[in-house]
Amino acid sequence: MRTLDLLLRATFFAFAPFVVTLAAAAFPMTAVLVNVVLALAVFAFAEGVRSRAERSRVVRVLVRKQLAFEAYYREHPTGPFLYYILSPLLFPYWLFQKEARREVLLYRDLTGGGVAILLLTAGLDYFRSWRPHLTPGRFLLVWAVLFVVQTMLTLALVAPIATTIVKLHIERRIVTLWLLIALAAASVGFAVYRLEHRKAPVVSWVTTERLMLRTKADPTASRAAQIEALRAVWSHPEELVASTDNRGWVEDDALDRAEESLEGFYKADEAYAFTLHALPPGAPEVLILQCHLGWGRPALWRAMRKDGREILNKDDLPPGVLGLQRKATRKPPSHPAPYRAVRP
Repeated sequence: MRTLDLLLRATFFAFAPFVVTLAAAAFPMTAVLVNVVLALAVFAFAEGVRSRAERSRVVRVLVRKQLAFEAYYREHPTGPFLYYILSPLLFPYWLFQKEARREVLLYRDLTGGGVAILLLTAGLDYFRSWRPHLTPGRFLLVWAVLFVVQTMLTLALVAPIATTIVKLHIERRIVTLWLLIALAAASVGFAVYRLEHRKAPVVSWVTTERLMLRTKADPTASRAAQIEALRAVWSHPEELVASTDNRGWVEDDALDRAEESLEGFYKADEAYAFTLHALPPGAPEVLILQCHLGWGRPALWRAMRKDGREILNKDDLPPGVLGLQRKATRKPPSHPAPYRAVRP
């Protein structure tokens, strides 16, 4: 049974940090990652941290919640590992079980710093990326969803890792503890390597939500920006052909040109979320600008023929092009389009 428990913990340490690190590219996960790193550091060096805290008031204030967490499990043995993996799904159980509620409240205290980071980054994001078109109400709705996601991920990640470290530390299984920490570090390192070697930056969920809300908030201005982007690309037909691959994906200078026009209304990361197709590839007759908004939702799109006529019915689009996700190999803009000038 002990071997099976260790195997389950090792599997979690190998895969969970990898998944959460990748998720950080799509969701703002700073709060989760900060909590994980702090928990790992305090729990792995609990004795040294406790000794230092006794001599320094500053250290004692910084890590008091983590030390209280560790002290709790010295008096109350941890439960089955699977219980902590499934903890986000056990909310009804917490309502009726006093000791389970007390344990969950420890995680509330443990993640307080992460909540503060989330609120700080949320405020900065609103003033930098949401104004002036989007109201605080729309912003708060998106960030409320993000807060729930972060809370669940924090609980699902921190609880199994923290209880494992505390359990092994109390049992003096130091070699096993450091092997698991090394496994988690390798998992994070591999995820970072995968992200760094992606040719296309990940467009976050918040970016696509913000793009969709901005488009709905001012449909006239958003349509004008999209039409301007299509016309700007059509105005340089030779550049368009040179920027189009054999499947109709438009990149390079032509896509840079479209993004420049879109940035007259959209934020830069929102403009980058759009993709562009020219069909047929060798001699384009139709140009399609679109943004994939996620599974289960129709793509936001605008299309225009070579003669400047806008296509309003999706049935008139080339088959198979609407709703395509962004290319995993798409490169970020590396140089300005030839026509770009400094805006007044």
